[in-house]
Amino acid sequence: MSVDVAALMTQWRAGLVAGPVSMEALEPDGRLLNYHARRLSRPAAEVMGRLSRMGSGLDDVWPLPGVPMKTAGAMQPGVSAAHGPIRYELVAIDAGTRIEWRFTMELFQGRYEYVVTPDGAGAIVENVIDGRVSGDLVTLWPEAVGRLHDWIIEGVFDALDREPAPWFDLRKAALIR
Repeated sequence: MSVDVAALMTQWRAGLVAGPVSMEALEPDGRLLNYHARRLSRPAAEVMGRLSRMGSGLDDVWPLPGVPMKTAGAMQPGVSAAHGPIRYELVAIDAGTRIEWRFTMELFQGRYEYVVTPDGAGAIVENVIDGRVSGDLVTLWPEAVGRLHDWIIEGVFDALDREPAPWFDLRKAALIR
């Protein structure tokens, strides 16, 4: 990328003071940085718990029921997941703070992560794609795929800022997966 990624991320994070942030840099060669951040009223532990159950039977945040996110097993490094044609593998899950995925597609390489930071009684949640698209995705990303991604992430953030589903009991979650 022709810009300093660390500097760009710092600049985008600073924008959170004014409200939710949704930013993107897509270079002509396909280098992609996509960033979303929002302050939530829900506690960080709850937010991280709900994110770590996305793709399971206890998922109450995925906003696109017609194209569900599905994991191939327990949330641990190496598990594969998908939604629609997008494929990825869990790289790391740091208790209470971060979930990192790696794209496993020929036309989409890089990483994708959620970061959760306590913020008073609430939390700050960030979603970052740092990667590269190639082939048809270089033109499809800004026209369609990227817009759908942005809509999904904002929907996830909306759900995270609401009360958990009435059936969502964190005390029993480990028993169900």
